[in-house]
Amino acid sequence: MSKEPVKKRDEALAERLMRRMLDSMGAVMDRKLGREPDASANFTTSKLIDRMKRLIDERARSDGNRGRVAPHHLKLKVEWGTHSEAPPETIKELEHEILAAAIDHINDQRLRTLASIEVETAVDLFTTGITVDPTFGEFEEELKRQDEEQRRVAEGISNPTAPPKETGGVPTTARITYPGGAASVAAMLAFNPGGRRMNVGRATDNDLRLDHPSVSKIHAALLMNREGTILVADTGSTNGTYINGRRIAYGEARQIESGDVVSFGDVEVRLKKQ
Repeated sequence: MSKEPVKKRDEALAERLMRRMLDSMGAVMDRKLGREPDASANFTTSKLIDRMKRLIDERARSDGNRGRVAPHHLKLKVEWGTHSEAPPETIKELEHEILAAAIDHINDQRLRTLASIEVETAVDLFTTGITVDPTFGEFEEELKRQDEEQRRVAEGISNPTAPPKETGGVPTTARITYPGGAASVAAMLAFNPGGRRMNVGRATDNDLRLDHPSVSKIHAALLMNREGTILVADTGSTNGTYINGRRIAYGEARQIESGDVVSFGDVEVRLKKQ
C-alpha cells in the first residue's frame, strides 16, 4: 500500500483540527500553538506530527532478532497559557490525532512497542506552543540501565553489573543572599541538559531551598535546556520571581544570562556554571 494516501489523510485530519482550534480560540491560540506568520512556511499540526515521527524513528532501538522497538508513551507537552485557554475537547481531539498518526507510523515502519501506544498531556512551563516527546514510559529507566551495562562491558569495566555512578551533570553554584545584610551562602546544583526541572522554594524537599518567609513553599522552577541554557519559571509564588529587578509572569520561562540576579521573593540568587 502506498504511503502517499496515508500522508495525505494525516495532513487532511491535522488541517481540519487546526481550523477548529483557530476558529475556537482565535489569534491568541494561533500564536501560542506556534503558528507564527511566515510567508514561506506556516506552522501546521501536520508538522507537529512529522516531528513526532522523526523522534520515534530516532529513539527506536534494536531488540536483537526481534527487530526494532519504538517508544510507546507520547508526552504531549503544552505551553501553560495555551492549555489554560484551550477547551478540553480541543486537547482531546489533538490527542486522538497524534495517537492515530503514531499507530500508523509505527505499523508502517514495522516497529513494535513494549506496551500499548498512549498519549499523556502535561502542562509544561518550559514548553513554547506544543511539542510531542516520545518515550519508553515505565521502561525508560530499565533501558537506560541496560545501555549503561552494555557500555561498561564494551569498555572492559571489570564489574559491569555494578550500579553506574551518577554523572552529576553540569555543576552550578547558587550564591544566595538573604535580606538584612547577612553573609552570602553557597549551594551546589547539578543540571543535566534536557533533564528534569529543579524546584526552588521554602519547603525542605526543594532542590534549592531558600529558608525565608518571603519565599513560597514551592516558589519557582529551574531547568537547563538541551543547549545548556538555564531557564527559570515562576510556579505561582506569592511574592514573585524577578530577573535583575523585573518580575516575570506566572508560567513564563525566562533565560538566565551570566551575571543575572534572580530574586525569589526577597532572596537574591546568582547562578554560575563551573
